[in-house]
Amino acid sequence: MSQEFDQSLSTVSKEEIGSTGITVGYRAISVLAVVAFIFSLFTPLMFLSNWFVICPLLGAVCGLFGLYRILSCPFDYTGRNFALAGIICSLVLALGAAGWGIRNYYFSIPYGYTAVDFLDLRPDPKTNKLPEHILDIAKEHRKVYLRGFMYPGRQLAGIENFMLVRTVAHCKFCSPEQNPFDMISVHCVGDLKVPYRTRAVHIGGELYVNPKFRYGELPYHIEADIFR
Repeated sequence: MSQEFDQSLSTVSKEEIGSTGITVGYRAISVLAVVAFIFSLFTPLMFLSNWFVICPLLGAVCGLFGLYRILSCPFDYTGRNFALAGIICSLVLALGAAGWGIRNYYFSIPYGYTAVDFLDLRPDPKTNKLPEHILDIAKEHRKVYLRGFMYPGRQLAGIENFMLVRTVAHCKFCSPEQNPFDMISVHCVGDLKVPYRTRAVHIGGELYVNPKFRYGELPYHIEADIFR
């Protein structure tokens, strides 16, 4: 008799159970839902190290499987809120941490490098001498970090030597209107080889200065070991 009653109850929907006053027994909390929520709490650790990217991945995966089990067996498992919180928190915090990491990678100054701008490299308009602080950087063999654009050439990948210019408006180096202080020759050292990019890039490396440059020569050269 009890078996027949259990079989008939399994065919009744959740809405019908509520309308007839039939109560459902104990439902276990989905372990996957709880685990997903716990992993989502550890997701902010991504701000400290990229190794913790495993936390949001496990949180999202466990949350999805836990939610699927809960929806498939609503009379046996509960914990839907834990599963949803684990999925949402893992995804949102992971995107935030990834954005923070990308921002730091492209816009933060690497340790041991001095940030300079093309405008800092221009000579004094009165004396026509190169800036003293730029000469000091070169004499002390300090590394610089600056932003610019790659001058297009024939090679698109595996580039070891290229020209870095201040703006994308530099299209004809042979033009007398081009300012030599808006161009820097770059040589990639070590095993660094870079692809051509149309957007702005960041270059880091040791700066070399030729204070006695002549017409047709460039006053600055960088031995680059960072390309971003």
